Amino acid sequence: MDASSLYQQKLESKEKYRALCVGQYGSTYFPDKRSQEESLRELLMLAETAGVKTLHDLFLHHSEINPANFFTQGQIERVEKIIHDFGLNLLFVDAQLKPNQLRNLEERLQVRVLGRIEVILDIFAMRAKTREAILQVELAQLLYIMPRLKGLGGVLSRQGATGAPGIGTRGPGETMLETDRRYIRRRIQKIREDLKHVERHRATSRQSRGKESLTFALVGYTNAGKSSTLNALSSSSQRVFAENKLFATLDTFSRKIYLGEKDFKPYYAIVTDTVGFIRNLPASLFAAFQSTLSEIKYADYIIEVHDASSFELEAEMLVVEEELKRLEVVHKPRILYFNKEDLIFPEEKKRLEKLFPQAIWGNSLSKEGVSKLREKLAKV
Repeated sequence: MDASSLYQQKLESKEKYRALCVGQYGSTYFPDKRSQEESLRELLMLAETAGVKTLHDLFLHHSEINPANFFTQGQIERVEKIIHDFGLNLLFVDAQLKPNQLRNLEERLQVRVLGRIEVILDIFAMRAKTREAILQVELAQLLYIMPRLKGLGGVLSRQGATGAPGIGTRGPGETMLETDRRYIRRRIQKIREDLKHVERHRATSRQSRGKESLTFALVGYTNAGKSSTLNALSSSSQRVFAENKLFATLDTFSRKIYLGEKDFKPYYAIVTDTVGFIRNLPASLFAAFQSTLSEIKYADYIIEVHDASSFELEAEMLVVEEELKRLEVVHKPRILYFNKEDLIFPEEKKRLEKLFPQAIWGNSLSKEGVSKLREKLAKV
Protein backbone atom coordinates (compact mmCIF):
# COMPACT_ATOMS: atom_id res chain seq x y z
CA MET A 1 0.00 0.00 0.00
CA ASP A 2 1.47 3.42 -0.94
CA ALA A 3 1.90 6.40 1.38
CA SER A 4 -1.20 8.30 0.22
CA SER A 5 -3.45 5.22 0.68
CA LEU A 6 -2.07 4.68 4.18
CA TYR A 7 -2.71 8.31 5.00
CA GLN A 8 -6.32 8.16 3.80
CA GLN A 9 -6.89 4.95 5.74
CA LYS A 10 -5.64 6.54 8.95
CA LEU A 11 -7.76 9.65 8.44
CA GLU A 12 -10.81 7.44 8.15
CA SER A 13 -9.97 5.72 11.43
CA LYS A 14 -11.27 7.06 14.75
CA GLU A 15 -7.81 7.95 16.01
CA LYS A 16 -7.14 11.67 16.23
CA TYR A 17 -3.72 13.24 16.13
CA ARG A 18 -3.24 15.44 19.19
CA ALA A 19 -0.17 17.65 19.10
CA LEU A 20 1.75 20.21 21.11
CA CYS A 21 3.52 22.80 18.96
CA VAL A 22 6.45 24.49 20.69
CA GLY A 23 8.10 27.73 19.60
CA GLN A 24 10.98 29.58 21.24
CA TYR A 25 12.88 32.87 21.25
CA GLY A 26 15.75 34.51 23.07
CA SER A 27 18.75 32.46 21.95
CA THR A 28 21.33 33.23 19.28
CA TYR A 29 19.32 31.03 16.90
CA PHE A 30 15.92 32.60 17.70
CA PRO A 31 16.55 36.24 18.73
CA ASP A 32 13.43 37.98 17.41
CA LYS A 33 10.31 37.32 19.49
CA ARG A 34 7.82 38.81 16.99
CA SER A 35 9.08 36.81 14.01
CA GLN A 36 9.26 33.64 16.11
CA GLU A 37 5.65 34.13 17.23
CA GLU A 38 4.66 34.32 13.57
CA SER A 39 6.80 31.27 12.83
CA LEU A 40 4.96 29.32 15.56
CA ARG A 41 1.62 30.39 14.09
CA GLU A 42 2.85 29.09 10.75
CA LEU A 43 3.86 25.79 12.38
CA LEU A 44 0.31 25.45 13.74
CA MET A 45 -1.01 25.91 10.19
CA LEU A 46 1.48 23.32 8.92
CA ALA A 47 0.30 20.89 11.60
CA GLU A 48 -3.34 21.39 10.60
CA THR A 49 -2.42 20.83 6.97
CA ALA A 50 -0.67 17.59 7.98
CA GLY A 51 -3.94 16.31 9.46
CA VAL A 52 -3.67 17.12 13.17
CA LYS A 53 -7.13 17.39 14.72
CA THR A 54 -6.30 18.83 18.14
CA LEU A 55 -3.57 21.41 18.71
CA HIS A 56 -1.97 23.02 21.73
CA ASP A 57 0.85 25.57 21.57
CA LEU A 58 3.62 26.66 23.90
CA PHE A 59 6.02 29.59 23.47
CA LEU A 60 9.25 29.37 25.46
CA HIS A 61 12.10 31.74 26.24
CA HIS A 62 15.21 29.88 25.16
CA SER A 63 18.51 31.38 26.35
CA GLU A 64 20.61 28.50 25.01
CA ILE A 65 20.17 25.26 23.07
CA ASN A 66 20.76 22.00 24.92
CA PRO A 67 22.90 19.92 22.48
CA ALA A 68 21.43 16.62 23.73
CA ASN A 69 17.71 17.39 24.13
CA PHE A 70 17.30 20.86 22.55
CA PHE A 71 15.23 21.94 25.61
CA THR A 72 16.47 22.50 29.14
CA GLN A 73 15.50 20.04 31.86
CA GLY A 74 12.87 22.43 33.23
CA GLN A 75 11.35 22.96 29.79
CA ILE A 76 11.22 19.22 29.15
CA GLU A 77 9.35 18.72 32.42
CA ARG A 78 6.88 21.45 31.43
CA VAL A 79 6.36 19.89 27.98
CA GLU A 80 6.03 16.44 29.54
CA LYS A 81 3.28 17.66 31.91
CA ILE A 82 1.26 19.23 29.07
CA ILE A 83 1.55 16.05 26.99
CA HIS A 84 0.42 13.93 29.94
CA ASP A 85 -2.41 16.26 31.08
CA PHE A 86 -3.97 16.55 27.62
CA GLY A 87 -3.22 13.02 26.39
CA LEU A 88 -1.19 14.20 23.39
CA ASN A 89 0.63 11.89 20.98
CA LEU A 90 2.76 14.30 18.91
CA LEU A 91 5.31 17.03 19.62
CA PHE A 92 6.14 19.55 16.89
CA VAL A 93 9.14 21.80 17.54
CA ASP A 94 9.58 24.98 15.51
CA ALA A 95 13.26 24.32 14.78
CA GLN A 96 15.53 22.06 12.76
CA LEU A 97 16.30 19.35 15.29
CA LYS A 98 19.42 17.20 15.13
CA PRO A 99 18.95 13.42 14.92
CA ASN A 100 20.19 12.83 18.47
CA GLN A 101 17.81 15.50 19.79
CA LEU A 102 14.87 13.81 18.06
CA ARG A 103 15.88 10.44 19.44
CA ASN A 104 16.45 11.68 23.01
CA LEU A 105 13.17 13.62 23.13
CA GLU A 106 11.18 10.64 21.87
CA GLU A 107 12.78 8.35 24.46
CA ARG A 108 11.99 10.79 27.25
CA LEU A 109 8.47 11.85 26.20
CA GLN A 110 7.28 8.61 24.54
CA VAL A 111 5.57 10.48 21.69
CA ARG A 112 6.60 11.11 18.11
CA VAL A 113 8.72 14.27 17.80
CA LEU A 114 9.09 16.25 14.55
CA GLY A 115 10.98 19.41 13.70
CA ARG A 116 9.66 22.04 11.32
CA ILE A 117 11.30 20.50 8.23
CA GLU A 118 9.96 16.99 9.02
CA VAL A 119 6.43 18.44 9.11
CA ILE A 120 6.93 20.16 5.74
CA LEU A 121 8.30 16.95 4.21
CA ASP A 122 5.29 15.07 5.54
CA ILE A 123 2.90 17.56 3.91
CA PHE A 124 4.83 17.27 0.64
CA ALA A 125 4.36 13.49 0.71
CA MET A 126 0.65 13.89 1.44
CA ARG A 127 0.08 16.48 -1.31
CA ALA A 128 2.10 14.83 -4.08
CA LYS A 129 -0.27 13.40 -6.70
CA THR A 130 1.48 13.44 -10.06
CA ARG A 131 4.49 11.27 -10.89
CA GLU A 132 6.73 14.34 -11.06
CA ALA A 133 5.62 15.63 -7.65
CA ILE A 134 6.04 12.19 -6.05
CA LEU A 135 9.57 11.89 -7.45
CA GLN A 136 10.50 15.38 -6.29
CA VAL A 137 9.15 14.78 -2.79
CA GLU A 138 11.01 11.48 -2.45
CA LEU A 139 14.20 13.17 -3.64
CA ALA A 140 13.72 15.97 -1.10
CA GLN A 141 13.21 13.46 1.70
CA LEU A 142 16.25 11.38 0.80
CA LEU A 143 18.50 14.42 0.36
CA TYR A 144 17.40 15.68 3.77
CA ILE A 145 17.72 12.35 5.55
CA MET A 146 20.94 11.10 3.93
CA PRO A 147 23.43 13.13 6.02
CA ARG A 148 21.32 12.51 9.15
CA LEU A 149 20.86 8.77 8.66
CA LYS A 150 23.31 7.60 11.32
CA GLY A 151 21.63 9.50 14.12
CA LEU A 152 18.09 8.54 13.15
CA GLY A 153 18.38 4.81 13.81
CA GLY A 154 16.58 4.85 17.15
CA VAL A 155 13.81 7.08 15.86
CA LEU A 156 13.17 4.87 12.83
CA SER A 157 13.02 1.66 14.85
CA ARG A 158 10.14 3.01 16.92
CA GLN A 159 7.96 4.26 14.05
CA GLY A 160 4.36 3.35 14.66
CA ALA A 161 4.89 2.70 18.38
CA THR A 162 4.10 6.17 19.71
CA GLY A 163 0.37 6.32 19.00
CA ALA A 164 0.52 8.43 15.82
CA PRO A 165 1.72 6.13 13.03
CA GLY A 166 0.77 8.36 10.12
CA ILE A 167 2.26 11.81 10.59
CA GLY A 168 6.01 11.90 10.11
CA THR A 169 6.22 8.49 8.43
CA ARG A 170 4.95 9.27 4.93
CA GLY A 171 7.36 9.00 2.02
CA PRO A 172 10.29 6.59 1.62
CA GLY A 173 9.32 4.69 4.77
CA GLU A 174 11.17 2.72 7.44
CA THR A 175 12.38 -0.14 5.24
CA MET A 176 14.21 2.09 2.77
CA LEU A 177 15.76 4.28 5.46
CA GLU A 178 17.25 1.29 7.28
CA THR A 179 19.14 0.10 4.22
CA ASP A 180 22.71 1.16 3.57
CA ARG A 181 23.78 4.49 2.16
CA ARG A 182 24.80 2.96 -1.18
CA TYR A 183 21.23 1.93 -1.91
CA ILE A 184 19.96 5.40 -1.05
CA ARG A 185 22.61 7.00 -3.27
CA ARG A 186 21.53 4.76 -6.16
CA ARG A 187 17.91 5.69 -5.54
CA ILE A 188 18.75 9.42 -5.53
CA GLN A 189 20.61 9.00 -8.83
CA LYS A 190 17.67 7.11 -10.37
CA ILE A 191 15.17 9.79 -9.30
CA ARG A 192 17.37 12.53 -10.74
CA GLU A 193 17.54 10.68 -14.06
CA ASP A 194 13.75 10.29 -14.08
CA LEU A 195 13.32 13.99 -13.34
CA LYS A 196 15.65 14.87 -16.20
CA HIS A 197 13.33 12.90 -18.47
CA VAL A 198 10.37 14.87 -17.06
CA GLU A 199 12.24 18.13 -17.66
CA ARG A 200 12.89 17.13 -21.30
CA HIS A 201 9.16 16.51 -21.65
CA ARG A 202 8.49 19.96 -20.16
CA ALA A 203 10.92 21.55 -22.60
CA THR A 204 9.12 19.86 -25.51
CA SER A 205 5.78 21.18 -24.20
CA ARG A 206 7.19 24.70 -23.95
CA GLN A 207 8.47 24.52 -27.53
CA SER A 208 5.11 23.26 -28.78
CA ARG A 209 3.43 26.36 -27.34
CA GLY A 210 5.62 28.46 -29.60
CA LYS A 211 6.30 32.13 -28.89
CA GLU A 212 2.94 33.40 -30.09
CA SER A 213 1.88 34.03 -26.49
CA LEU A 214 3.82 35.59 -23.65
CA THR A 215 4.29 33.37 -20.60
CA PHE A 216 3.79 34.43 -16.98
CA ALA A 217 4.74 32.51 -13.83
CA LEU A 218 2.79 33.00 -10.60
CA VAL A 219 5.14 33.04 -7.61
CA GLY A 220 4.67 33.85 -3.95
CA TYR A 221 4.67 32.68 -0.37
CA THR A 222 2.67 29.54 0.34
CA ASN A 223 -1.06 30.22 0.80
CA ALA A 224 -0.82 33.69 -0.77
CA GLY A 225 -3.55 32.75 -3.26
CA LYS A 226 -1.64 31.88 -6.45
CA SER A 227 -3.94 29.01 -7.47
CA SER A 228 -7.06 31.10 -6.77
CA THR A 229 -5.57 33.88 -8.90
CA LEU A 230 -5.02 31.48 -11.80
CA ASN A 231 -8.59 30.21 -11.46
CA ALA A 232 -9.92 33.79 -11.45
CA LEU A 233 -7.94 34.68 -14.59
CA SER A 234 -8.84 31.50 -16.45
CA SER A 235 -12.14 30.69 -18.14
CA SER A 236 -11.26 26.98 -18.18
CA SER A 237 -13.74 24.57 -16.60
CA GLN A 238 -10.75 22.63 -15.22
CA ARG A 239 -10.10 24.47 -11.97
CA VAL A 240 -6.69 24.32 -10.30
CA PHE A 241 -6.98 22.90 -6.79
CA ALA A 242 -6.99 25.75 -4.26
CA GLU A 243 -7.38 25.45 -0.49
CA ASN A 244 -6.80 27.73 2.49
CA LYS A 245 -3.90 25.60 3.69
CA LEU A 246 -0.16 25.68 3.24
CA PHE A 247 1.28 23.92 0.17
CA ALA A 248 -2.11 23.17 -1.40
CA THR A 249 -0.27 23.01 -4.74
CA LEU A 250 2.94 21.06 -5.39
CA ASP A 251 2.58 20.71 -9.16
CA THR A 252 2.71 23.31 -11.92
CA PHE A 253 -0.41 24.04 -13.91
CA SER A 254 -0.57 26.22 -17.02
CA ARG A 255 -3.67 27.89 -18.42
CA LYS A 256 -4.29 29.85 -21.60
CA ILE A 257 -5.68 33.23 -20.50
CA TYR A 258 -7.84 35.39 -22.79
CA LEU A 259 -6.63 39.01 -22.72
CA GLY A 260 -8.82 40.72 -25.32
CA GLU A 261 -8.74 41.47 -29.02
CA LYS A 262 -6.37 43.29 -31.30
CA ASP A 263 -7.16 43.97 -34.95
CA PHE A 264 -10.32 41.86 -34.47
CA LYS A 265 -8.28 38.87 -33.36
CA PRO A 266 -8.22 37.37 -29.85
CA TYR A 267 -4.89 37.21 -28.09
CA TYR A 268 -3.81 35.13 -25.13
CA ALA A 269 -1.11 34.59 -22.53
CA ILE A 270 0.09 31.40 -20.84
CA VAL A 271 0.00 31.67 -17.02
CA THR A 272 1.61 28.96 -14.87
CA ASP A 273 1.01 28.26 -11.17
CA THR A 274 4.02 27.11 -9.13
CA VAL A 275 4.78 25.67 -5.68
CA GLY A 276 4.80 28.27 -2.88
CA PHE A 277 7.85 29.38 -0.95
CA ILE A 278 8.29 29.27 2.83
CA ARG A 279 10.89 30.55 5.28
CA ASN A 280 13.81 28.42 6.46
CA LEU A 281 13.57 25.94 3.58
CA PRO A 282 16.82 23.92 3.36
CA ALA A 283 18.77 23.99 0.12
CA SER A 284 18.23 20.23 -0.36
CA LEU A 285 14.45 20.66 -0.42
CA PHE A 286 14.70 23.61 -2.77
CA ALA A 287 17.04 21.70 -5.09
CA ALA A 288 14.66 18.75 -5.29
CA PHE A 289 11.99 20.94 -6.91
CA GLN A 290 14.19 22.31 -9.69
CA SER A 291 12.12 20.52 -12.32
CA THR A 292 8.93 22.30 -11.23
CA LEU A 293 10.60 25.64 -10.52
CA SER A 294 12.22 25.67 -13.96
CA GLU A 295 8.90 27.01 -15.28
CA ILE A 296 9.77 30.29 -13.53
CA LYS A 297 13.11 30.42 -15.32
CA TYR A 298 11.53 30.08 -18.75
CA ALA A 299 8.64 32.52 -18.18
CA ASP A 300 8.77 35.94 -19.85
CA TYR A 301 7.29 37.70 -16.83
CA ILE A 302 6.76 36.94 -13.14
CA ILE A 303 3.48 37.69 -11.36
CA GLU A 304 4.38 38.08 -7.69
CA VAL A 305 1.30 37.26 -5.57
CA HIS A 306 1.23 38.28 -1.90
CA ASP A 307 -1.31 37.99 0.90
CA ALA A 308 -1.83 41.68 1.73
CA SER A 309 -3.51 40.78 5.03
CA SER A 310 -0.52 38.87 6.41
CA PHE A 311 1.06 40.40 9.52
CA GLU A 312 4.41 39.22 8.14
CA LEU A 313 3.84 40.53 4.60
CA GLU A 314 7.18 42.28 4.18
CA ALA A 315 9.08 39.34 5.71
CA GLU A 316 7.29 37.00 3.29
CA MET A 317 8.14 39.31 0.38
CA LEU A 318 11.78 39.10 1.46
CA VAL A 319 11.60 35.26 1.48
CA VAL A 320 10.21 35.31 -2.07
CA GLU A 321 12.97 37.69 -3.16
CA GLU A 322 15.64 35.41 -1.69
CA GLU A 323 14.18 32.34 -3.42
CA LEU A 324 14.06 34.16 -6.76
CA LYS A 325 17.74 35.00 -6.23
CA ARG A 326 18.43 31.28 -5.68
CA LEU A 327 16.71 30.60 -8.99
CA GLU A 328 18.72 33.42 -10.64
CA VAL A 329 15.58 35.09 -12.03
CA VAL A 330 15.57 38.41 -10.15
CA HIS A 331 16.33 40.17 -13.43
CA LYS A 332 12.98 39.14 -14.95
CA PRO A 333 10.30 41.83 -15.20
CA ARG A 334 7.64 41.48 -12.50
CA ILE A 335 4.03 42.39 -11.84
CA LEU A 336 3.15 42.85 -8.16
CA TYR A 337 -0.32 41.66 -7.11
CA PHE A 338 -1.60 42.12 -3.55
CA ASN A 339 -4.31 39.52 -2.90
CA LYS A 340 -6.94 39.41 -0.09
CA GLU A 341 -7.43 43.17 -0.27
CA ASP A 342 -10.71 42.95 1.66
CA LEU A 343 -8.91 41.68 4.79
CA ILE A 344 -6.47 44.58 5.20
CA PHE A 345 -6.97 47.69 7.35
CA PRO A 346 -7.35 50.94 5.34
CA GLU A 347 -4.39 52.61 7.10
CA GLU A 348 -2.14 49.66 6.27
CA LYS A 349 -3.29 49.69 2.65
CA LYS A 350 -2.41 53.38 2.34
CA ARG A 351 1.05 52.69 3.74
CA LEU A 352 1.64 49.85 1.28
CA GLU A 353 0.31 51.87 -1.64
CA LYS A 354 3.01 54.47 -0.93
CA LEU A 355 5.70 51.78 -0.72
CA PHE A 356 4.51 49.89 -3.82
CA PRO A 357 2.69 52.39 -6.10
CA GLN A 358 2.78 50.04 -9.10
CA ALA A 359 1.06 47.16 -7.29
CA ILE A 360 -2.33 45.83 -8.35
CA TRP A 361 -4.87 45.12 -5.60
CA GLY A 362 -7.67 42.58 -5.56
CA ASN A 363 -9.28 39.46 -4.17
CA SER A 364 -8.91 36.31 -6.24
CA LEU A 365 -11.89 34.52 -4.65
CA SER A 366 -14.38 37.32 -5.32
CA LYS A 367 -12.49 38.22 -8.52
CA GLU A 368 -12.39 41.88 -7.50
CA GLY A 369 -9.32 43.51 -9.00
CA VAL A 370 -8.60 40.53 -11.24
CA SER A 371 -9.78 42.54 -14.26
CA LYS A 372 -7.05 45.10 -13.45
CA LEU A 373 -4.49 42.30 -13.39
CA ARG A 374 -5.79 41.01 -16.72
CA GLU A 375 -5.51 44.56 -18.16
CA LYS A 376 -1.91 44.74 -16.95
CA LEU A 377 -1.09 41.45 -18.72
CA ALA A 378 -2.74 42.81 -21.86
CA LYS A 379 -0.61 45.97 -21.73
CA VAL A 380 2.50 43.85 -21.45
